Amino acid sequence: MKDKQKRKKERTWAEAARMVLENFSDAPMTPKQILHVIQTKGLKEMSGTAPLACLVTMLHSQVRGDRVKNSIFFKLPGRMSLFTLKVHAPTSNTIYSENFTSIRKFSMYLTAKYVTGMCGHIPVHV
Repeated sequence: MKDKQKRKKERTWAEAARMVLENFSDAPMTPKQILHVIQTKGLKEMSGTAPLACLVTMLHSQVRGDRVKNSIFFKLPGRMSLFTLKVHAPTSNTIYSENFTSIRKFSMYLTAKYVTGMCGHIPVHV
């Protein structure tokens, strides 16, 4: 039992976050969601007054600058703070394809809304 407590106490934020994203989620998560799982599953012994700030700082430092190549974490582009493991990260083609599809759908929605607004309630098929 002591050995288990010692491992939990020595676990870093990166190790705890990796465990959460590997074992408790099949989708990208926000730092707040990751912290919630760390706390409820007791994956890391916490001290101090700002565990969320520590986790956020670690995640953001891992996905910026020179650390990106060696990082196990990936921040989804265009999202406020959604993280996943790099092995689960979408390829650049997937991101481009998803963004293009979303932009196209939104553009079609705006076009339909604009034409409907200008022409009354005429159905517009886009």
